[in-house]
Amino acid sequence: MRAVGSGIRTGWLLLGITLVLIVVCEAGLRLVLTTRDRLMDRPPLSTGSGIPDRAVTDARQGGDGLSDYSTEFKKVIVSVAWHPYVYSRNTPHRGRYINVDRNGLRATWNPSPRDNADDPLPVRVFIFGGSTLWGWGARDDHTIPSYLSKLLHGQGYRAEVMNYGQIGYVSTQEVITLLRCIQRGEVPDIVLFYDGLNDVFASYKNGAAGVSRKEMIRRAEFNLSRRPQQLAQLWGPQVLAGEFRGFHRLVTGLQRRIRPQPPPTGPLSDELVRQTVGVYEANLAIVESWGRSYGFDPLFYWQPNIFSKRHHSPYEQFLVGFDSLIRIRKAYNAVYQRVRQSEFLNGHPRFRNISTLFDDAGESYYLDVMQHLSEAGNRRVAAAMVGDVIELIERRRAAAEEKTEW
Repeated sequence: MRAVGSGIRTGWLLLGITLVLIVVCEAGLRLVLTTRDRLMDRPPLSTGSGIPDRAVTDARQGGDGLSDYSTEFKKVIVSVAWHPYVYSRNTPHRGRYINVDRNGLRATWNPSPRDNADDPLPVRVFIFGGSTLWGWGARDDHTIPSYLSKLLHGQGYRAEVMNYGQIGYVSTQEVITLLRCIQRGEVPDIVLFYDGLNDVFASYKNGAAGVSRKEMIRRAEFNLSRRPQQLAQLWGPQVLAGEFRGFHRLVTGLQRRIRPQPPPTGPLSDELVRQTVGVYEANLAIVESWGRSYGFDPLFYWQPNIFSKRHHSPYEQFLVGFDSLIRIRKAYNAVYQRVRQSEFLNGHPRFRNISTLFDDAGESYYLDVMQHLSEAGNRRVAAAMVGDVIELIERRRAAAEEKTEW
């Protein structure tokens, strides 16, 4: 018994020493690699939030609550739940800067409802998009939908704006989300779509148009409960990358030196560029046909990208200056050029190409290489939308009055 007890104590002692060594080595690796990155002017080790503090400070021009916001933001973006047909949505969250309801929708600034029963109902505006529309890096009251609601309210229009943006969504996921709303009887008056970046990125990463950004991951995860070996192979690297970033970077660096690496994702072929724009055109036509059937008016906005911006701020120059972005930059340029040349889109009364919105601005509007916008950028996008929305509201009012007269 003494020998067994001594063996157990020795085992626990060795285990404790090993864990301490792992923690010390991980901390040391992070410190060394982060210092090396700064000396070589590289992006620092990811904090898991995907939103560099210096980018937020630069783009917000010293906005308040930076550290508190970053802490809350990190919690929200990793908390997602499965959602039928579209893969995922954020789980409910109540916080100081970010609030998500039980349906996975981000809170939007809207005026308080009036008690006067004679007042007309507010115009219901649904707006769809990816993480930029959702408000990556922004507070609830400073997202694109919130600014749109404020601008409408400031000009005397009663509107209820709902933010249906979701992190990573492509236009097809948004169309499916609208379909599900219609099926539940939740039919808006006006629908806005804000797209472009995710559709291009999804085609670039998957080599196929019309699929989600993380389609390869969803395919790898399919039916894993019946494939335990593949489950371990998939789960192991994710834990290493998420919890032991120092070791993960060291291991991947050694692997790149030892093993030949597969060629990086190539530029989009002309056919894939055509298909990417074709999928978007088809989605536009589908939503427009639903609008005629269910009585809502859609608008479609093709969003700006950092590579076409003519005058970059110092931080934006830092973002676009990496050699690793050359291929994705070519992909964006090819698809955006195809959009500009599309007879269907440019002749369509519901389509707005606002990709040049920031081209001549020297201010910092982009937060990161994924091209999320600062709160100032969100405000400019909303300002580019509000005139179109007001025109639709007035047109709907005129049609309703004419119908009443008849």
